[in-house]
Amino acid sequence: MAADFKSHVLRRDEKGLFGIPFKRLLLAGCAGGLAYTLTNIIAPSWSIPFALIVIVSAITLTSLRGGIPLWGRIGYRLRGELTRSAVQRPTVITHHLNKLIDLSPDHIRLDSAVIFAPPHDRGEINLSEWIIYAHADDSDGLIFVQSPLEENA
Repeated sequence: MAADFKSHVLRRDEKGLFGIPFKRLLLAGCAGGLAYTLTNIIAPSWSIPFALIVIVSAITLTSLRGGIPLWGRIGYRLRGELTRSAVQRPTVITHHLNKLIDLSPDHIRLDSAVIFAPPHDRGEINLSEWIIYAHADDSDGLIFVQSPLEENA
């Protein structure tokens, strides 16, 4: 039994304008068009500036860093700050907000005995059938065998 490994499979993004992918530009354009349409009903004189603000905001908030868009990083930061403030200075407001969005202060208290504990129900692991490279020659590749002196037939 051999496992095939692929290395560095790249996903190609089509670039639109100034290095911004076309998907983000399309999303920003649709959001700006929707904002223009809805604002034009309520306040026609403010519809174009508001649509431009929405377009720039959509492009900015969908920018990726480390695979996470800016709006996601802002959300994670707010959750972390709320949890941290509930631990450092517990008040009624932070307690109710944490309960409302189901945040537990136990998530930021780290216990090394729990984190680095070995799994209890590992069972018996048999690595004798694993071949790291699918087409390994006699001289290369890493093969797990039953004993160190066993020869491959």
